[in-house]
Amino acid sequence: MIVNKKLTDSEGETILFGQITRDALKQSDFSSWYTDEYNSYVPDRNVINKIKNKIKIYNIEIYFGTWCSDTHEQLPRFLKILDVTNYPQRKLKLYALNRKKESLYGEQNQKNIVSIPTFILYKANHNPKRRDIEIGRIVESPKESLELDLYKILTGKEFKQ
Repeated sequence: MIVNKKLTDSEGETILFGQITRDALKQSDFSSWYTDEYNSYVPDRNVINKIKNKIKIYNIEIYFGTWCSDTHEQLPRFLKILDVTNYPQRKLKLYALNRKKESLYGEQNQKNIVSIPTFILYKANHNPKRRDIEIGRIVESPKESLELDLYKILTGKEFKQ
């Protein structure tokens, strides 16, 4: 399987395509937007403390485009949240899509990816013949904040201070 594939898209822009590792986002083609947003984002500690133990039991898939302005803002922030919660990186899958919202091996198929970025949380299904169970997603931009939207997905409740 090819990982961290770069190509020049129809608009002449260098993009990532297919499954990637986080290191790919630190390459010079992407680091200007990724690193600045990651470093400047300060997650809400009160919410982080409430979700840090809950989020670790779920698998997460993120579908995004390195060409997309919403991705430039939300992806670094989401990854910062995962870092401050000590989320296990082995449970995270990152898929870079082209402008048609396609991935290298079609990972987006049957996922109903309409807008990006799309962050999907799954409860692991331990039956190898069945897929993991989606428990929620954040599409394009959070309704409140990434942390608060995650809290609602993980608990089914609104956050109270």
